[in-house]
Amino acid sequence: MSLAHGQPRVRFAERFNPGDMAGLAFTPKVITVEKDLSGGAEAWDFWSAPAGVFIQQVFAYVLDAATGTSPTVEIGLDGNPDEFIDTSDFDISTVGNWATNIGSTVATSPNGLYLPSGDVLRMTIVGTDLSAGTIRAVISYFETDDMFDRGPHFLD
Repeated sequence: MSLAHGQPRVRFAERFNPGDMAGLAFTPKVITVEKDLSGGAEAWDFWSAPAGVFIQQVFAYVLDAATGTSPTVEIGLDGNPDEFIDTSDFDISTVGNWATNIGSTVATSPNGLYLPSGDVLRMTIVGTDLSAGTIRAVISYFETDDMFDRGPHFLD
């Protein structure tokens, strides 16, 4: 998977931004993920997040209903597969159901997660006789090292 490097930014020429400061404001980067569930149960490593990434939000939804016996999905890290979305967060057998880590009572990181050394993001699909279903996920994140390489807003 190839991603553009560098944190997206917006330059404010005037002082019409939060804090009334001229300069830069950073916007989160986003990756999108789509998984066809008809291949059966698996642990799918879909992104190697670089060092210094702060994952702000993981949002997943059901595009096509999953079929089979007890189909579930969780999204996390290769060492903690339910870091962001737990199997109990949403039912993937119904189109339109969705889940996010923000405010989750079962996710390990409901407020985001900083990865100082990077990590591998994983979607784990569980169930038997899976023959259909599609899950989409959107991950928003910041490349903090890149942001500070451009100079901090405030320095003491």
